[in-house]
Amino acid sequence: MKLAITALLFLLINPPVFAQEVEEKAKLEAISEREFPIILEIEKSQITNIAAGNPQMLAKSIAWGEAPPIFGVFGGTLNRFNMPPDHERHWKFGCWAENTRYGQNPCVDMPIGLHRARWVHNRELLEVFAYDSDGNPTLRYLDVTIDPKNPPPTDDPIQNLPTFHGLFETIQTKQPHPLLVHVYGSVSLSFPAGEIPARTNCNISAPVFAQNQINVNCTQYPPIPISQGEVQVEATIDGQMPHVNLTCDAKWRWSGCAVIEPGFYEARWEDDGHSRIVLAGQRDGKPKETGFEVH
Repeated sequence: MKLAITALLFLLINPPVFAQEVEEKAKLEAISEREFPIILEIEKSQITNIAAGNPQMLAKSIAWGEAPPIFGVFGGTLNRFNMPPDHERHWKFGCWAENTRYGQNPCVDMPIGLHRARWVHNRELLEVFAYDSDGNPTLRYLDVTIDPKNPPPTDDPIQNLPTFHGLFETIQTKQPHPLLVHVYGSVSLSFPAGEIPARTNCNISAPVFAQNQINVNCTQYPPIPISQGEVQVEATIDGQMPHVNLTCDAKWRWSGCAVIEPGFYEARWEDDGHSRIVLAGQRDGKPKETGFEVH
C-alpha cells in the first residue's frame, strides 16, 4: 500500500509525457480554432481529367509548362465552432490543377469529413487544413463561388468572418497590389518574325609598296531568321472564371518578361481599361514587377 501511494505521488509531481502532449495539443486546438474559425464539411468530391484518354499529350503539355486540364468539384457545407448557424449551403467549392512539375497547390480529391478553414483575400478563396483518414493535415486552397440560387444573407455570420491576408509575403513596392492572381501554368514560346537579309562585307586595301595594286576581300553572310519570344500564362484574377491568358513580349532581355511559377501573386491593374496587369514578385531577393497583357 505504501509503495502504491509513493508511486501516485511521483506521478502527481512528475506527470507522464503523454499528459504534457495532451496539454500542448489542447493549446494548438485553441489556436487553430481562433485562426481557422470555419468548419468545412465535405460531403462529395469529384476530380475530372479531360485529357485522361491521351496521357502522352498530357505529359508533353506538362513538360512545356502548361496547366493540365484537371479540375475538382466539391460539395459540402460551412459551419462555425459550437455556434449557429449549422450546415450552410450558400457556397460551391472547387479547384483547378497547376502545372504538376512546378505546382505548389494540389488539385486532388478532398477527403470526406470535417476540415478547418478560413477565408482568404476577398472570400473567393478558402484556406483549408484537409485531414485524411489518419488525421494527417494537408494545406489546400479551394476556389469559392456563391450559389446564385441560394446566396447568403447580407448579415450571414460565416460570410462575414474576417479574411486572412497573409497568404504570401507582402512585396514592398511603391504601389498597392489589391488583386489576387492564381497562376496555373506558364509557357515560353518563340515565333518567326522575319529575317535579316543576306549581305556581303568587303575589305579593300592597297599595299604601300605595290603600285596599282588593290586587294579586295569579301565575305558573304546568309539570311538570319529572327524569332520573337513570348510568354503565355494561364491564370484567374480574383477567382473570376473563365481563366484568362496573360502574355508578355520576351524579345528583349531588359523587358523583364519571363516564365513564372504556378501559385498566388499580388497584382494591380496598370490601366483603367484593365487590359494590362502587373504581378508582384521577387528576383534575387529584391521586389520585382512584371507586366502582362490580359486576353
